[in-house]
Amino acid sequence: MPLCLTPRIERIAQTVTGRSTSLFAEDIARAPAGGPRRVLLIGGAGSIGSATAMQLLDWAQVDTLAVLDPNENNLAELIRSIRNRLRPFTGTVLIEPLDYGSPLAAQFLATQKPFDTVLSFAALKHVRSERDAFSTLRMLEVNLLLADRFLATLRTQGHGSNGVFFVSTDKAANPVSLMGASKRVMELLLWAHTKPGSVYTPTTGAPLPLVTTARFANVAFSDGSLPWSFLQRLEKGQPLAAPGDIRRYLISPVEAGQLCTLAACATNHRSVVIPRLDPSADLVSFTDIAAATLDAFGLEPAWYEDPAEALVNVTSDRARGKYPVLITKSDTSGEKDIEEFVAQDEQAIDHPMAKQLQTIAAPTHAPELSVVLDLIFKSVNGVQTYDKEVFSNALQSLIPAMVHRETGMSLDGKI
Repeated sequence: MPLCLTPRIERIAQTVTGRSTSLFAEDIARAPAGGPRRVLLIGGAGSIGSATAMQLLDWAQVDTLAVLDPNENNLAELIRSIRNRLRPFTGTVLIEPLDYGSPLAAQFLATQKPFDTVLSFAALKHVRSERDAFSTLRMLEVNLLLADRFLATLRTQGHGSNGVFFVSTDKAANPVSLMGASKRVMELLLWAHTKPGSVYTPTTGAPLPLVTTARFANVAFSDGSLPWSFLQRLEKGQPLAAPGDIRRYLISPVEAGQLCTLAACATNHRSVVIPRLDPSADLVSFTDIAAATLDAFGLEPAWYEDPAEALVNVTSDRARGKYPVLITKSDTSGEKDIEEFVAQDEQAIDHPMAKQLQTIAAPTHAPELSVVLDLIFKSVNGVQTYDKEVFSNALQSLIPAMVHRETGMSLDGKI
């Protein structure tokens, strides 16, 4: 199985969330029977994508599952997981190591009968991706420019007649990072493709008839996340590091797959789906997650504030059943003090079918996006020079409430 779906990870996730059963178990059980027949997953070999793939195979009557993901190692693990299911999947599985905005991806899709449901998990999702102009530009290229090309391809070729879903992030609400802002603009891009005409990439297709997205909490031990790094540090004999001043909402991999399934297959057109979580009960500290992770390995945390001291004591701490955990402060660019799902200009209402979900209606009129996409295109192709401030100003032109938090410090400077 992919790492995020191992029984041990699910058990740790249940410990730190305080939920022994999925938050969305009843909602997924009540969802309309049937579901999509031909499913296309973009970035589907990652943690959330693979969890959603397994959920769809359990819940829907899928007969063809296609997964595009440039990570060939994760693709190999995903297909192994599909083949090792207790209830074998007897339909067709198509696996391709393709970038979703590439000409090859468009050529592949042109050879296929239209997919009725399309789910995209493709994104650069780390706040640390805004470390410099080049990494920021790559993030904007993946999250926006390639997304526009892909959506234009879907329209031209007739894919997504029963639904197109793109994953967003809680950081898109009142964004303080360029990553969060890029995902908020991605939402605007989605809504623009539900209207006639093209956004930046020419298209001859009709508007997409059913489009949804979801902002949700941190997924326990998803690839590249801080809890995921705890497992890597243990494997490599390195100290764990956890901010002592941050609490976040956390959901399990199974919950993430169910949330995306409900958002893609049981939600009204032009809706942002968010989980119904209680800030007084559901926020979890990263130090608690670190302690729960160590407990699963039969260890106790030994707390440190000095990085050098934590590094030196790994072996001696482990010999006495402990493990060093460095408590850090959140002082890097783009980090939010609080976790939220609803922006200042938005209102959440009850989901029409799921008790543990809410929805936010898309704006009636999306801002003009072509200027920002043109900036990204010209920057990627070396037509003009660029820096982070230029990109920040461009994103803020679409999100007036954006307040970029720039401290001059990056997570890359920490252990």
